[in-house]
Amino acid sequence: MILRSLLFVLLFVISASAQEPKVRASIKTEGDCWVGQRVMLVVELLAPGYFAGAPSFDLPSAAGLLIIPPEGHPVVSSETIDGTSYTVQRHELSVFAHREGEQSIPPLTVRFSFKRTPLDQKTVPATVKTEPVRFAVKVPPGAEKLGGVISARHLTAEETWETEPGKAKAGDAFTRTITFTAPDVPAMAFPPFPSGQIDGIGIYRKPPEVLDHDERGSLTGQRREKITYVCQRAGEFVIPAVRFTWFDLEAQKLETIDFPARNLTVVVNPALAGAAAATAPKPARFTVSWTFLATIGGVLAGCALLVPFWKPIVAPFRPVHLAPLNPTFRTR
Repeated sequence: MILRSLLFVLLFVISASAQEPKVRASIKTEGDCWVGQRVMLVVELLAPGYFAGAPSFDLPSAAGLLIIPPEGHPVVSSETIDGTSYTVQRHELSVFAHREGEQSIPPLTVRFSFKRTPLDQKTVPATVKTEPVRFAVKVPPGAEKLGGVISARHLTAEETWETEPGKAKAGDAFTRTITFTAPDVPAMAFPPFPSGQIDGIGIYRKPPEVLDHDERGSLTGQRREKITYVCQRAGEFVIPAVRFTWFDLEAQKLETIDFPARNLTVVVNPALAGAAAATAPKPARFTVSWTFLATIGGVLAGCALLVPFWKPIVAPFRPVHLAPLNPTFRTR
């Protein structure tokens, strides 16, 4: 009798554990994985019933890896494991490695809710965690000394100016738009365009526009930046050239995109000079009367007579000169 009860409990525990939610994670690759290339991390959620709402991903931070949450809708299917029917959600996360060698994606925590039957009123909360996923990454030939590189196909960069830089007056502005586009590269994976600093030129940049287009599982990322250069004074200025290097996965070689330097010849703006002169404050005239001087003299004389009396009173409030915390040593 006791043996039968223990067997029943064991079967109940096995049955209950078999109906718990599950998770699987794997890397989807074709050929070599290169630094800066999008690597697909496939995460499959298995619910013993039916999903209720969208899952929430807690992405870990990993040195040398950029992990981007899934975009779009998951692929839904069904699967039977040990007699239990599961609904499966297949999510694809983008992973970019910034360095070569063996890489390890730490465990991901995913939270979701499900119903065991479609008519259930209450949902069951679930929390699952993936196993670490490892993969090897190679550095593109010739990119060993680059600080970072994007490996992609058909990457394009477009540069436009609202007004072409050239001759200008102080106060004029030039707006520059840089647009990077590539398939299989999320917008946030593109590096920010360097604007630098130019003495005499004010540089103002708007927050970048990051646009991801997902059509039938095909992702195209686009990053658009707008930088405005304002001429602050007259002079000769140069907006320096910029070179962007990326690795072409089809040609298997490094490609470069050059943004040429721009020269600015800025002259004085008569309108600004006239406006500054018109709005400049006039110096105030200060006159001193003999009565005022006589009053001040009387007060100073009275204070001199009272010196023996007020010295003990103000002594505690005298400043104390401290030695500097970081003295400078003089050399002879």
